[in-house]
Amino acid sequence: MNFKAIVLSAVMALGVNTAVAAEAVSVDSLLNLVKQGQARDNKEFQERLKRFNSDKVTQEKMLAEARRERDNLLKESESKESKFQTNETTVAEAQERLTNRMGSLKELFGVLQQVAGDTKSVFEGSVVSSELPGRDVFLRDLIITAGSSSKLPSIEQLEQLWFEMQREMTYSGRISQYTADVVVPTGETTQKEVIRVGGFNVVSDGKYLNWDLDSGRLVELDKQPGGRYTGPAAELESASGTTLTSFWIDPSRGQLLKILGQSPELGDRVDQGGVVGYIIIVLGSIGILLAVWRMLVLIAEGSRIRKQMASDTPREDNALGRVMAVFQANKDADIETLELHLGEAISAEVPKLTRAIGWIKIISVVAPLLGLLGTVTGMIDVFETMSLFGTGDPKLMAGGISQALVTTVLGLVAAIPCVFLHTLTNNRSRELMMILEERATGILARQSEQQHAKAA
Repeated sequence: MNFKAIVLSAVMALGVNTAVAAEAVSVDSLLNLVKQGQARDNKEFQERLKRFNSDKVTQEKMLAEARRERDNLLKESESKESKFQTNETTVAEAQERLTNRMGSLKELFGVLQQVAGDTKSVFEGSVVSSELPGRDVFLRDLIITAGSSSKLPSIEQLEQLWFEMQREMTYSGRISQYTADVVVPTGETTQKEVIRVGGFNVVSDGKYLNWDLDSGRLVELDKQPGGRYTGPAAELESASGTTLTSFWIDPSRGQLLKILGQSPELGDRVDQGGVVGYIIIVLGSIGILLAVWRMLVLIAEGSRIRKQMASDTPREDNALGRVMAVFQANKDADIETLELHLGEAISAEVPKLTRAIGWIKIISVVAPLLGLLGTVTGMIDVFETMSLFGTGDPKLMAGGISQALVTTVLGLVAAIPCVFLHTLTNNRSRELMMILEERATGILARQSEQQHAKAA
């Protein structure tokens, strides 16, 4: 037991000595590291201090240089400010001397600038520019020069202005033929032979052209005026030498032509009538055709009746011949019976002579009523439009009212000839019926005389 205790004590003593030795080694190392760190920090601090002292000298030199440069710039600025004041005074004095020397010329150049501006406006709106392009460039430069206080217009520029004004007046009195760019309604630009009539109109291929200010080119009107205007234009293009021809001139330089092109033609007016307008036209055409047909029939029937009046032999190709045939068939009957037969024969001929005449009269009465119906419906549409968009646009109201009145016009146009033709056909048929009645009365009178003579 004692031996074991001694061994255990020795082992424990050995372990304690080993731990103390390890701890002593670690503390020494830490102390050495601290010493080394302090030495390194002191070294870096000394190096930084050395660099700071070195940079301080450099920065003081740079600061001194910057201050010297600032002083030089301040001196230069004061010198230039003084020079600027001197120059400004010199310029003001020179400007005053220039103004005094110009005197009335200054007003002259003001008038020149105004005249050049007015001339430029005239050239831009003149169709002569289609033959003489590029004139506005010179005038633009002249306007700038005349309005400048540092540059005066030259004698050459004044003479050029005079020449351009005189050339405008000269060309405005000519009829010229030349090639120019023309914008067609499709938007394409083509080269065409055009004829310019003074400063008023330009035509090409029998169509009027208008001068467009924005594009500076001739533009073919989308809708040409009527044939009475385009016809003389085509004649002017085909004229040669000393041939005289008439031509319509637009003194407004295209504005009247645009208005004429926008005004509706006959077909447009008919379209404005709508469905009611087309019904009126159809009825009017039917009435006129019926009247023409009946007039031809009655004229032919009258011609055959006149031939029959010259002959005692009855023929079946006319009304009088058929009435005479009835008399021949009932010649031996008494007067009362014969009168009944003749009356029956005349009554049978009346429908043939008055056929379709009543329809002409009906159409002449119905056409104005349809026109009134179209007008009323059109006015209803106008008032509906006014209720939606108000009355601020008189043009919209006037257009709707004019469309509403078209049906009334169409109704009257259809009714007037129908009334006239109905009167003609009705009178013609009455004349033929009177001939039949007159002949029948004569036949009865002669037959009655013959019977009285036999009885006596």
